[in-house]
Amino acid sequence: MSENAIDQERLTHFIPFDCLSESHVRNICGQIKVISLPPARVLFKRGDRTDLAYFLITGSLDLTDASFQVRKFPADDDENYLALDNYSEHTVNAITTEPTVLYGIERNKLDLLMTWTQAAESMLGEDDDEHERDWMDALLGSDLFSQVPPQKIQQLFTKFEEAEVSLGEVVVTEGEPGDRFFVLKQGKAMVTRKQGNRDETLAAFGAGSFFGEDALISDTPRNATVTMTSDGVLMSLGKDDFRDLLQVSVVRSLSEDDVEKMEEDGDRAIVRIDVRLPMEYKHDRTAGARNIPLNELRRQIKSLEKDFLYVVSCDGGRRSELGAYLLTEAGLEAYALEHKAEPPADDAPAEPAPQESTE
Repeated sequence: MSENAIDQERLTHFIPFDCLSESHVRNICGQIKVISLPPARVLFKRGDRTDLAYFLITGSLDLTDASFQVRKFPADDDENYLALDNYSEHTVNAITTEPTVLYGIERNKLDLLMTWTQAAESMLGEDDDEHERDWMDALLGSDLFSQVPPQKIQQLFTKFEEAEVSLGEVVVTEGEPGDRFFVLKQGKAMVTRKQGNRDETLAAFGAGSFFGEDALISDTPRNATVTMTSDGVLMSLGKDDFRDLLQVSVVRSLSEDDVEKMEEDGDRAIVRIDVRLPMEYKHDRTAGARNIPLNELRRQIKSLEKDFLYVVSCDGGRRSELGAYLLTEAGLEAYALEHKAEPPADDAPAEPAPQESTE
């Protein structure tokens, strides 16, 4: 195992990772940072505020409280099953006493993970099989669903409807209106799109994949066809529930004034993305924006830096909302720029100006 590889078996000795499925743990590993420290190194001080929660994997620490009482804390301590001093403001000093390895994860993500885990556990019955847990874990482990407030998680799961599907069955058809969001609970599917007289294969879906959101957010026809390549089970969410429980939680917006203030403050690098077609952008450029048409955005997401904050614009609001959704789904921090509605035209005939009297 390389120095920076995550030991999944060791991770499951800690709460809440001990309650997760193997697939969920694998997903979470991508969000964990490996921290290797030599002896006599300060991990954090009492009163510090840190964004990371730390799990002691190997080595040992001295934990010193406000009364200067020192507690030796080795990795094999019986009480080493939680994040170290996991408070918004640390209550002890933590100093390594030997070569030490820790895992760090954002405290906010850890808090959400613990909330999600308990919400999902409360919905699982004793007779539920591994597939029931796996599809929930796949959603909860995604960057997209990390935006859903914990209080909505249980409500979200109860709204999903289950349906069996067969090999060769078309789940969504390109060009038709969209009315549902889908999660593949079991089975496999492929995504195709018409290219002249032939079908181009765009992607393959496995258990835990979700799809169908584009048409719901943008109120446009389906942009691809999804066909089952095996028997399976689908979970789906109606359009209204999708918007109430997911879209409003995921798609956030900022006004132009908000963006300008953030740019002036300079606390975070902001990248503006205009998702209109190139010809639209050419004739009406958004100052300082990079033009990535909506139909190209998915393909270019991997080239975008996660350290930046993205503000997505268009001309009417729909495309920018979908663009912000896609970026959020990929784990980026994104906002749709609020669309300024044009003032309504006054169709009433103007009153004639008063005439000066000639008398």
